[in-house]
Amino acid sequence: MPLSVIQQEISDDPARWKVCVMGRRAGKTFLAMHLMAKAARFPNSKIFYVAPTYAMCRQIIWDDIKEKFIRCRWAAKINESSLQITLINGSQIYLRSADNPDNLRGVSMDYLVMDEAAMISQKMWTEVCRPALSDRQGSGMFITTPQGKASWVYDLWQGAHTQENWSAFQYTTLEGGNVPEEEIEAARNELDERSFKQEYE
Repeated sequence: MPLSVIQQEISDDPARWKVCVMGRRAGKTFLAMHLMAKAARFPNSKIFYVAPTYAMCRQIIWDDIKEKFIRCRWAAKINESSLQITLINGSQIYLRSADNPDNLRGVSMDYLVMDEAAMISQKMWTEVCRPALSDRQGSGMFITTPQGKASWVYDLWQGAHTQENWSAFQYTTLEGGNVPEEEIEAARNELDERSFKQEYE
């Protein structure tokens, strides 16, 4: 399945760190899987996907990413209980929850996707994940739906406009191309203005 225009734009950007604020169903998960696979093509890489909870790891991406690596015949071993995939080139894909940060202390990472980052504590980034990327000089992407200007991810997104090796992206659900315009208009009529702007715009 090819990338959409906005997914391709983010994928092609050479920045080490990418902050992507996108409306619901705008293609964040597919983009995350693509970039994780892109990073995992290098042998013995350690790729981490971090979501707010274990349940979200399973619900958001686990079945889709398993199917992706099985379909392209990259998967050598799949561990259902630990949400871990070993690839034929020795790379490892780990799905981890942010509600138990100690489970990630002491690991090394080559690539990180932090999903629904605005729902995750800033300390998970500053005290756990960022140090884990240092020895391998890894890179990463933050993807999230908006949670208001009080979120630490808003500050991260703002700073990414001016910092070297950082890029910031913002797209609405409509720009994602996965939801018809009439469905978005129906949601606009059914939801209060604040909820609609947060989830769709």
